[in-house]
This record gives sequence, structure tokens and C-alpha cells, in this order.
Amino acid sequence: MATPKPEKELHLPLSRVKTIMKSSPDVDAVGPEPLYLVTKVTELFVTDLAKRAHKNVRGNLLEYKHIAEVVQEDDTLDFLREIMPRKITVRQYKEMMAKKNARGDQSDDESSEQSSEEETTEESSSTEQE
Repeated sequence: MATPKPEKELHLPLSRVKTIMKSSPDVDAVGPEPLYLVTKVTELFVTDLAKRAHKNVRGNLLEYKHIAEVVQEDDTLDFLREIMPRKITVRQYKEMMAKKNARGDQSDDESSEQSSEEETTEESSSTEQE
């Protein structure tokens, strides 16, 4: 197998990628070839995601909301949906909570499950807004 290319051709630090890879309980050691390949593939993935998000941007400023929109719309990126939810404003969050409280006719089991899921998503989205 060919030796990995020099680290200066990569934009992500190999040491950080190695740390992330080794954080998995299934991984004991990481060789130089797989480390290089995973780093390069990660760079290509991030570049592709940014380019796809940039297509929907007016101007040159790429923001979180543009990337989150691509993640939410593309089914192949559904593994990122919980990590990158759409941002909502505090007003939208309060409206959602008011609607949820108005629907108080559901059983306690159903509403507690739904509210914990909604609160988790909404809290992460609303904290990012601040």
C-alpha cells in the first residue's frame, strides 16, 4: 500500500481526527493509512456540504442556517438532523410551547414523551440563537 501523503496536504489536523477515532470503544489503534483516508474523506464531505449550502446563498456569506437547511432537506444526511436542527427564534419557541400547553387533552404518557423530545430539540435550537 502506498504511504500516506504529507500532512500539509490536509486541512484538518491528523491528531484531532485520531483522537475522535480512538474515542470509539471499538477502536484500539489507528494506523497511518486509515487515519489519512478518514481525514481526507472528512474534508471532502465538509467541502461538499458547504458547496451545496452555498448554492442557496445570496451573496458570499455562508451561515449555520444554510447548512442546516441542506441537512434537513436531504435524506442522505438524516444522520445529522438531530445534530444540526433548523434554528428557531425565541418567539417561535414560545409559540410552540403555548400550542403544546393548549393541547393539554393528551394522555400524560404521550405528552411527556413528546414534550421531552420537543424540548430537547427546541432548547438546542434556541440556545444557538442567543
